Formats: sequence, structure tokens, C-alpha cells
Amino acid sequence: MNTKRAFTLVEILTVIVIISILAALVTLAVAGAIRSAKRAKIGWEMSQIAMALELYKGEFGEYPPDMFDIDAVVSHAKSRWPLLDFSLLPGYPGGSVPLTRQQEALLIQRAITQTYQTYHPSVDFTQTNAPLAALALWLGGFPNSDGKLSGFGANPANPFDVTTGYDGKAFLDLELGGKRVRIYNPPNGGPPIPVIGNEIRDVFVPIVYFKGKSSGGPDAYNPLQQVVTDHQSGSLDDPQYDWCFPYADTVTRNAGGNITGGTWKNPTKYQLIHPGLDGKFGKRRTSQNTLPGALNAVRVISTGDNVDAQDLDNIMNFSDYKELKSILP
Repeated sequence: MNTKRAFTLVEILTVIVIISILAALVTLAVAGAIRSAKRAKIGWEMSQIAMALELYKGEFGEYPPDMFDIDAVVSHAKSRWPLLDFSLLPGYPGGSVPLTRQQEALLIQRAITQTYQTYHPSVDFTQTNAPLAALALWLGGFPNSDGKLSGFGANPANPFDVTTGYDGKAFLDLELGGKRVRIYNPPNGGPPIPVIGNEIRDVFVPIVYFKGKSSGGPDAYNPLQQVVTDHQSGSLDDPQYDWCFPYADTVTRNAGGNITGGTWKNPTKYQLIHPGLDGKFGKRRTSQNTLPGALNAVRVISTGDNVDAQDLDNIMNFSDYKELKSILP
């Protein structure tokens, strides 16, 4: 007599439900672990950049400029290369009249552009997208024939000419066209530039560098410092564009709503900002319908002012490479 008992339909369905729940839990755990690993990798890459910035400061006495302040670029170039001879730079106007600071800035921008164009003819550092290129330029310098960033020119009188060799002062091991440095096409129609970043969901995203003033204070970062990193639709006035701004702890405003003071994150150093796993820095949020660059478009961490959902997973050096939401109140 066969005494074996078969499973009932209810028992089979119960087992299937339990297995499904366990599979879902395992899937969520694996997905979470993958996200955590990706965030950790981004944080590690950013910590390498931060270490390179510290090495740079140790070598030259200050962090590199972020290219927003052209006057700071000229001052830094003169400090880094005391023997810099503007008469050797392409486009030098000649004559005995001293150059203006604007003329000096244009000569430096032109010299950097022309040297890079020997590798990539369409690169141009004279446009407003140049701040995105600050990290690759100052930490890596110019590419050699193999595409590796190998520092500036060996001649201290004309460090923007690499025809006679390189000084070898590259503070990160970077290769143009590799995983960490790409020729980036800005969304605002400007010419391509070399940018340090990485791929998020097969899309290359930049890491943005904002330099604070060594004196700190309420004007440590200019509220007009901003980078458009993603083109969506409409004009640049459209808040749907992806905007990267420096982050503040607090701000004070006048009656017109414009910033008159406050405190910033890392006011005497710099801010490194990565858009996180969503690849988005955040939309432009202001309390008024103002144009990009309006002074009330600052992200304020203590109040969440102008911080939106796309900001929450941004990863910064001042958050110890954790997501922004981890340090919000």
C-alpha cells in the first residue's frame, strides 16, 4: 500500500510565496550592496583628487584656481612660474606699454588652448565652460603623444609650450580619453574641454571643483559660481537644466533677496562635488523667477533652501564623501 503523502496546492503555493519573498529580499540586499559599492568607489576616486590637491598646495603654496576668477588664474600663473615671460606667448601684442590684467589673462587662455589643440583641435579654454576643465588642467597639465597628462612645459619662461618637453609635474595619473578624463562637450553649445569624472549608467559626468578664498568669510565663494552640466530643453534660463552650485551652511539676504553674507562649506579650501548615482547635480531652484546666476540660487544645507531631490545623493569632500542627505538636518 502506497502511504506517501503528496503536497497540497496550498502548501505548494505557500512555498512559492516564501521563496519569492526570500528572492526579493536577496535582490534588494544585492542591489543595495551594489549601490553602496558604487558610492564607495566614487568616494575613493574623489579622495584621490583631494590628495592630489593637497600635494599641489604643498608644492606651490595654494590650491589651483577654479577658472571662474581670471584674475586669480593670472596671479596663480605668476606665482607658480616666477620667470613667466608673456612676450613668449602666442598673440603677444608687443610694444613697451605694460599689459593689462585682462590682456595677460587672454594670453594665458590662448596659450593653454593652442597647446591642447595639438591633441584635440576643437578644445577651447576661452569660453565660460573652462571651470569644468580646472581639475584636469592643473592636476594633469597637457597630454603627450600617448594622451597621458604629463604636466606643463619644461621651460619656466613659457610653461604652456611643450615642444621642448614636459616638467613632469602631474599630480594624478591621468590619461586623456581614459576612464577618468574625457573630452567633454558642454550642453551650452561651448567647445569641448578636458574634464575629470566617471561614468554613471553609461553617461560620463564631471566632478566639479569650486575653490574658496584663503581668507574665508562670507565671500569665500562667489554665488555666481555655477556650472551647467546637462542640457534638457529650452534656454539656459530654464530651471530644468542641471546646475552645480557651491554649498553654503547659512546665508543672509537683503530686502531684495540677494545674498549679503553667511557661511560656506570649506570656505578656506575647496568643494569637490559629484552628482551621485543619479548623474544629476540638481535643478536651479530660487525663491523668485530669476535668471541663472541670481544671487539667491545658492544651495543652503542648514535649511535645505534650493536643495531638491536630485541634490540629495550628491557626494562631496566636505561630507566625508557621503551623500548630501546624510548631513542635512
